[in-house]
Amino acid sequence: MTATTTDQTEAEPAVAQAEQEVTEAEQLLAALEERVRDGDDAVTPTQLADARELGRFAKLRAEAARRKAERATQAAADKQRAAHLAQATAIAAPGGPLDAGALAVQYAAARDAVRAFVAASEAYNAAIAETARLLAAADVPDSADLPHPEVGAMARWGTKAIRLADGTSLYPTGTGLRLAVLLADLDQEIRGIPTGDYQPPFLREPLITQADRGRDAKPQLHVIAPKLGGAAA
Repeated sequence: MTATTTDQTEAEPAVAQAEQEVTEAEQLLAALEERVRDGDDAVTPTQLADARELGRFAKLRAEAARRKAERATQAAADKQRAAHLAQATAIAAPGGPLDAGALAVQYAAARDAVRAFVAASEAYNAAIAETARLLAAADVPDSADLPHPEVGAMARWGTKAIRLADGTSLYPTGTGLRLAVLLADLDQEIRGIPTGDYQPPFLREPLITQADRGRDAKPQLHVIAPKLGGAAA
């Protein structure tokens, strides 16, 4: 517990105690005055004066306790405010979460990875077409209009699909479709990629439209990334 918190915690019961003393002093004075009204000659002017002075002193002490409590509360608020400012400053410092450069590096890495995936997907599709061409050159008949060939030998269906000897069929799925599946998988894995307030849900609107909406948003990662030595635009 910090000194400020301790002062604030101790000030609260001190105020209650001081206010209780004010109440007791007022009750004592009221009781003495009532005794005088009832004709009690045992009550002296000195007793009344002392009771009034005691009440006045109790009120001063109560006011002092309240002021101390207010100062402790203000000090605690000032300390909390300073802590928030320090945390915000640390977050905004270079190299922290608000460093657009760090985010742009990851943007460039992701773009490089997607570019590599597109290249691999196109190479995969080209390999299917090349295999089909080689099978045709080896006089393997087109099985499109024939009974399904037995497993154990490679087969082809025109120039667009083949079957390996183990029975696995391969088709040149469009790279764009594979990218769509990739993004949809990420969206499901992350349980909905955030698109910002008042923006359509991710993948519920054509990606080009969503990209156009965000292209001018800060930080412009597609502009920053090449400057940091990332992938070319």
